[in-house]
This record gives sequence, C-alpha cells and structure tokens, in this order.
Amino acid sequence: MYAGQPVEDRQRQRRARFLESGLTVFARDGYANSSVGAICKDAGLSSRQFYEEFTGRESLLLELYEQIDRESRETVEKALAVTAKTGAGPLEVINVAVRAYVESIGSDPRKARVALVEVVGATLKVEKFRLELRRVWGSVLAGAAENAALRGAIPTGDYEMRSLAIIGAVNYVVDSWSGAEPRPALDDVIRVLSRVIVGAVQA
Repeated sequence: MYAGQPVEDRQRQRRARFLESGLTVFARDGYANSSVGAICKDAGLSSRQFYEEFTGRESLLLELYEQIDRESRETVEKALAVTAKTGAGPLEVINVAVRAYVESIGSDPRKARVALVEVVGATLKVEKFRLELRRVWGSVLAGAAENAALRGAIPTGDYEMRSLAIIGAVNYVVDSWSGAEPRPALDDVIRVLSRVIVGAVQA
C-alpha cells in the first residue's frame, strides 16, 4: 500500500497516464519530433517514472500501436461474427465491418494519426511490427471474403492480395476523415469505402 492505495494500482494508473500522454504528444508533434520530456510534462510525471515503465519512446509507441490495433480488430471481428449469425449479404457485411473499424480507430483523431501515420517507418522495429499486423488484418479480411465466396455470395479469387489493397485505401480515407475540420458525415465515408471494397471483392 502507498497513500492508501495498492502499489500495483498506482503503477497501472501511472502507465495509463504515460500511454495517454504518448498518444497526445505523438499525434500532436509527430513521433520524430517528440521527446520523453514532452511526454512526461503532459503526464505530470518524471522521467525516472517513465523509464521504470518503458525503455524509451519506441517501446511506448509499440505498446500504443498494439493497443489501438487490437481494439479495432476485435471490434471488426465481433461485427463480422454478428453478421455471420444473421446471414447478412455481402454489402451489409461490408457496411457493418467498415462502420466498426472507422468508429473504433477514427473517432479519436490521435489514434488514427498514431496508428495510421506515425508508425510508418518510425523505426525498423516499429515498421516490422506494423507489417506483421497488416498481415494479420489481411488474413481477417481474406477469411471473411473466402467464407462469402464459399456461400456463393461473391466470386472466388485471390483475396489476400485484394485485402492488402483494401487496407491501404481504407486507412488513407480514415486518416483524412479523422483529421478533417469539419468532418464529412460518417455515413458518406462508409458509403464511399463500401463501394471501393465491393468493387475489389466482386471483380
């Protein structure tokens, strides 16, 4: 116990504050222009406390990116599971999945900026991890498309390659939408992305 609170709880809260501040600073200043000092200042904590939790900015960025990506992927997978149970058609499945992704990663401009822009080429380690996660996303999307093809809802094809193209298009649009002032209507964004995806999977 410390000040009436379990030490483990205080450590979790401190780590959460650093993650939140890292999200703010990386999105605001850019990873390349950020510093541990700026993150600590935003968190209201010391650099000593920072290095008790992370080895440096890179490890903080990796944890943030993994967290954002995991949350968005779980959201999409849950949405796909629901549509599988209801027997939804391809267009409905695409609309539901796109909405789940955009709302998860794009609702907070900081998340979109960090996960879609700042991680790209940040360091060799971060770039390797980014490509690994992109392959995971490709497998998720290809699996959903292949299941639809087995039901005869869409043509069979090389969906892994198409999934990579879809990921690039979706992420570019989501990043642009998330940081726009004013933002276009979410329904308009989903309608555009759905048309792009439908064209890719039905070709």
